[in-house]
Amino acid sequence: MTSDPFDFDHLMSGIVATIVVGFALVLVPTVVAVPVLVALAYVCGRLGGRDAGLGSVAAGSLMFGYAITVPHFVWSIADGRDEVLLVVLFCASMITAELGARRRIHSLSRR
Repeated sequence: MTSDPFDFDHLMSGIVATIVVGFALVLVPTVVAVPVLVALAYVCGRLGGRDAGLGSVAAGSLMFGYAITVPHFVWSIADGRDEVLLVVLFCASMITAELGARRRIHSLSRR
């Protein structure tokens, strides 16, 4: 098996899991939220494949910009550092989600 077929259920699972974790991360500083969301993107990619990982990346970036940064639940970011963290979060999540998906494909091909 050298490919990862699209699965809508995995995509939705990655999105829902990331949204739930994102709401829980509203109470923590943004510096803590970034590594947690990056690790979650890796786990989603590893367990659910590329579609779940990319769903987690999208949902995590949206949750970070909307709910986790100050002011909460507004499409605005007050701190310039949080704007940089959003870009770092997106790039790091994309990389780790892809690494997780590749590890999944590799482990499935060994079976």
